[in-house]
Amino acid sequence: MTITKMNFFKKYLIFFLLSVSIPQLVNYDCPESKNFNNLKLVKINQSYEKINLDCKKMRSGRYVCKALIEVTDLSNKLFQVSLDRRFNDNKIFIIDSDDYKNFKGPYNFLGNELIIRTFNSNFFIFEFSTTDMIDKVNLVFSKVSYEKNIFRKNKFYKKNKFRDEPIILVTGYWPPTNEMIRHFSQNQSLNSEGWQGDNWENRGYDVISFFPEFSDPDCLSCGQGYGDLEVDYQDTSNDFWPIFNEYNPIAVITFSRGYMDQSWELEFNAYNRTNWFNDFTAPFLPTPNPPDSEEVSFYLRNSNLPMEQIVNNISNLEIGLNPYIDFNGDPGRYVSEFMAYHGTWYRDLNQFGNNNCISSGHIHVGGNINLNNAKMATEESLRVLIDYINSFIYIPGDLNEDEIIDILDLVTIVNYILGEIILSDIQTYAADLNEDSLINIQDIIVIINLILSS
Repeated sequence: MTITKMNFFKKYLIFFLLSVSIPQLVNYDCPESKNFNNLKLVKINQSYEKINLDCKKMRSGRYVCKALIEVTDLSNKLFQVSLDRRFNDNKIFIIDSDDYKNFKGPYNFLGNELIIRTFNSNFFIFEFSTTDMIDKVNLVFSKVSYEKNIFRKNKFYKKNKFRDEPIILVTGYWPPTNEMIRHFSQNQSLNSEGWQGDNWENRGYDVISFFPEFSDPDCLSCGQGYGDLEVDYQDTSNDFWPIFNEYNPIAVITFSRGYMDQSWELEFNAYNRTNWFNDFTAPFLPTPNPPDSEEVSFYLRNSNLPMEQIVNNISNLEIGLNPYIDFNGDPGRYVSEFMAYHGTWYRDLNQFGNNNCISSGHIHVGGNINLNNAKMATEESLRVLIDYINSFIYIPGDLNEDEIIDILDLVTIVNYILGEIILSDIQTYAADLNEDSLINIQDIIVIINLILSS
């Protein structure tokens, strides 16, 4: 296609879509209702409050639900708001009750959750509107304790074109955990058969391992070991941060030996504790203690591995393992829990940016599992993890997830704007090409340019 014909096609396509779409689009950039009298008063006293609001149809055709919210504790002005279902073309405004011209928004529920920040006042007006015909809306307000530790609540991540084969790091301690991940080591002296994690199974991810060595590979009383990530608090910290900051993993599984049985125990909790068991070499406890000096003692970080799916898949292998999730316990107050905390700590510090870490957690491996079965279970856990990661990564403009941006994606966006279809959560993020939390003609123009430039 010549440049002249391409420019003509581009102008015609934009003109056509504008003529079709603009009548369907109304830009609500201010609160829908100006009447703030006799509002329902809702007090938020606890960390978790259910709210039921009545809704009213406005002249514009939108249904508006609003309330005067009283916050009894202003020590934290950050809230997560959750809906019981999805609504089309929804908008949320947070309005200063002392100055109605001062408001935040519009925000949008692209999924079912939204983080909002209130004003420096005990009162604010919450306004929710939608094009759906509703008479009530059910919401849940939840306080968010520490802003710096909030996971990205949308849980979707734009694919980084400079990160073609993101890295998954796996670590081990005592056998069989070091042996079962040896084939993922890039160190030739540790893995004479060569690294097997390069674009592992053609899944688009590199898997790389680090672990200590032991003179007896089948040791029972293994001791500290030698090399990377020795079973020692100080050595673990000194090795961990340089390794992880160099490789910037998108996901992490830390392994260690658990009970002397056939268990595959997925640990949910890891604590920033002070009451550790002594290791082998002085100083015998972590320095500093607790290890994470930015958080209070016994601060909890949880695994966000796809634990239930891993348990199901390991069971389906039918190799005699006992997979389960330890929801209520801990990884043992020893170097295993120390490493489990480090892995989830790294994830929480790297939730944003081009080198974000999506998932991390710890697995205790039974000491009686033979090497072949341990390798099989490790690789099955990785397959589940990769599928899980892929479910959160999107390419802007690729709504049908075929990794090609073409007319099919354009038609999908137009149909959504015209109200003919509903998008899934991940499609919604892929459709918001200019990342303004709205899907409208601006996104159509962006996707047209992407199609014409490809």
